[in-house]
Amino acid sequence: MKTILFALILLFTSFGASSQTATNFNCNDCNGVSHNFFSELDAGKVIILCWVMPCSTCIPASKTSYAVAQSFSATYPDRVKMYVCDDYANTSCSSLNSWCVANGLINITQFSNAAINMADYGSAAMPKIVVVGNYTHHIYYSANVSVNSTLLSNAITTALQDYFVGVHDSKATEIKCYPNPAANQVTLTFNTEKSGSCKLSLFNTKAVQVSQTRSYAIKQGENTISLNTKELNDGIYFAHLRTDSGMMVTKFVVKH
Repeated sequence: MKTILFALILLFTSFGASSQTATNFNCNDCNGVSHNFFSELDAGKVIILCWVMPCSTCIPASKTSYAVAQSFSATYPDRVKMYVCDDYANTSCSSLNSWCVANGLINITQFSNAAINMADYGSAAMPKIVVVGNYTHHIYYSANVSVNSTLLSNAITTALQDYFVGVHDSKATEIKCYPNPAANQVTLTFNTEKSGSCKLSLFNTKAVQVSQTRSYAIKQGENTISLNTKELNDGIYFAHLRTDSGMMVTKFVVKH
């Protein structure tokens, strides 16, 4: 059955995904680790979804995708992930792992779970490669059967940059900061539709998070958060503030 399917899907070609968004999943990987896809994207990860049969024809594009993902490991540690997924979740995890190891796909996350459905991303293919990132859960790249390493690398770079410079949800409101430049403290001011909580993260211009994500209680209407900037080096920073209404991003300068 899979052989017949594979013969048919070879007819499909890569397609653009500029207007598409991902589908969430919440399931365990082959090591029993739980994953919430959207939560991982919201945390700044860029994820390559790679569906395989697995089969011999799946090897070239999968290995190319793996090499591109690995090329980001030094500059963006733990930010670019590759998930190898069995096409219809009918291959055992042990068989999927053996295929990955035999083809040099080492230390990557593997899934054989029907919750991860390639039909959510267009036509079926072996392999099918999709790059998803940002808190908008945007699809930056989608290819069937073969992969262009340059386009794949560019898509990942764009996804990383979008996250820290502020491509944000349409429902998000503006966030302001003062003083700017700041020396020892910067105050963020923003409005929210309802009370609840928010999470704040700081990034530098290299998309590296420079402090731990912090949670704050917020009220309906105007809110302010004061940040201590004494320990930050002089330079440009991006404050990411996520609420139930969306993501807000602002840029400020530290100058002591």
